[in-house]
Amino acid sequence: MAAAGGAASIITQVQQTGPPINTLGEAAADEHITLDLRGTHFTLSRDELLTLPEFVLLSLFPNGLLPDGHMNSFHEGDVYPVDYDPASLQYMLNFFRDVAQSIPSTSPSPTTPPEHDPISIEPLQGSTKDMLQDRAGIIVLREDLDFYVIPPRADIEQPEMTEVKRAAGKSLLKQDGIFSGLKRSEEAGTTEQHLIEMLTAGGFNHDDAWGHRAGEPNKAVICSLALARLRTDIKGDLAGSNVVGMAQKLLLFWRKPARRCWWEGVELTDVEGVQGRLKVWIRRVWTLEMSVIGLR
Repeated sequence: MAAAGGAASIITQVQQTGPPINTLGEAAADEHITLDLRGTHFTLSRDELLTLPEFVLLSLFPNGLLPDGHMNSFHEGDVYPVDYDPASLQYMLNFFRDVAQSIPSTSPSPTTPPEHDPISIEPLQGSTKDMLQDRAGIIVLREDLDFYVIPPRADIEQPEMTEVKRAAGKSLLKQDGIFSGLKRSEEAGTTEQHLIEMLTAGGFNHDDAWGHRAGEPNKAVICSLALARLRTDIKGDLAGSNVVGMAQKLLLFWRKPARRCWWEGVELTDVEGVQGRLKVWIRRVWTLEMSVIGLR
């Protein structure tokens, strides 16, 4: 996999594996599509879809935007079914809309083109504050947690084991701190420590909880999502430190989703129906991406 510039030592860039998403650009700006996410309908415009992170669009449309890749092949009233958590998407849409409304509207100067090319990286060069003067950066962090429960005893039957897995999932759901799974690796100089420093410099706090956290239906998987607006108001002593550089480094992940994986063995002590400790193997996959809204 390719390296994401200077951030390669922290997290690995994920190459896009699905069809290109920029087929959205072939549709009119006021074109709308209705999605059915597990029974919940969302009607979104082309422009709003384009603000979503790349990895989210690939999750929503793993086979391409539409069967033939063109939005205008869908007729008014058609609904596109998607296997995706509706609460997770609603949380993201609410956050993005709130941030978009907070961006002050400014009239373009005579020397400034009225439109910015949404594909070119050129408008995002310079200091963080300058490049986001009429835009806003949003850090998008997702965790996919797969867990594998070790049977608490050798003679356990399958129906009981299924209940133990469900109870273990409920116990893991309570561990909702974003960085709680990385605390053991906070020694100076580790990859995990660099990642925590970059994210807390950019907009998160050490004690933040996931904005949305839920188990996937009929799977031993917990998906979590956290969003933070990229800080541009770093002042005082912090402005002269590497905090500014850490925040700017996040812009390397604009439209370049990146992934990091950890394995960890844990012992849960609060699992319903299980006496004593329950051993569980956990695989955490973090996906990090920057979104910039306000581009025209």
